[in-house]
Amino acid sequence: MRIISGSYKGRKLTSGKDQRIRPTTNKVKEFIFNVLDDFPLNKSVVDFFSGSGNLGLEALSRGAKTVVFVENASSSISVLKRNIRALNISKDQYTIVHSDAIKYVTRSPHPFDLIFMDPPFVYPPLQNLVDKTTRSAFMHEKSLLVIEHETINPIDMESPLYVIIKQKKMGRSLISFIMKRERYE
Repeated sequence: MRIISGSYKGRKLTSGKDQRIRPTTNKVKEFIFNVLDDFPLNKSVVDFFSGSGNLGLEALSRGAKTVVFVENASSSISVLKRNIRALNISKDQYTIVHSDAIKYVTRSPHPFDLIFMDPPFVYPPLQNLVDKTTRSAFMHEKSLLVIEHETINPIDMESPLYVIIKQKKMGRSLISFIMKRERYE
C-alpha cells in the first residue's frame, strides 16, 4: 500500500497486523482518484472507517486542506497514527475522531466537501448511514460522497435524497460516487 500521487507520492503506508483492517487496494484507490481528478484540492474531507488512513492520506497528498479521520477501532487508530507520523503531517491538517460513523454524522456541526466511506464488507447499516449523511447538513450541494462497498451490500440506486453519478464494480467492491439531491440542500 502506497501513496499514488501528490506531495507524498510513493511513500509506503502500513496496514498493521489487524486482519479486520481491509485497506482500499491501490487499483481501487487509483480509480477513485482518477475520477476525482483535482477535486480534493483545498477541500475539507472526512474519511469514515478510515482504518490505516489510506483514502484520507491520499487526499492530503493531493492538496486537501483538512481531513477528519473517523474510526471506531482503537487498533486501527494506532495504525493511522503511525502512518501520519511516518508522513510527518502537520497537526493542523487532520483530526482523528474515535467514533461510530452514524453517531458522528448525527452530531457533526458542519458540512464536508468530500466524504469517503469504506465500511467493512459486512456492514448492515450502510443504507442508513448513506441516508443520514445525504439528508443532513453534513453535505452541501457541491459535496461528493465516495463509497467503497461490497457488491452484496449495495445501496439504493433510486433515492429522493441522493443521485449516484457514477458507479463501477471492481472485484468484490462497488465504487459509488454520490451527490445530494437539490431539494435536500
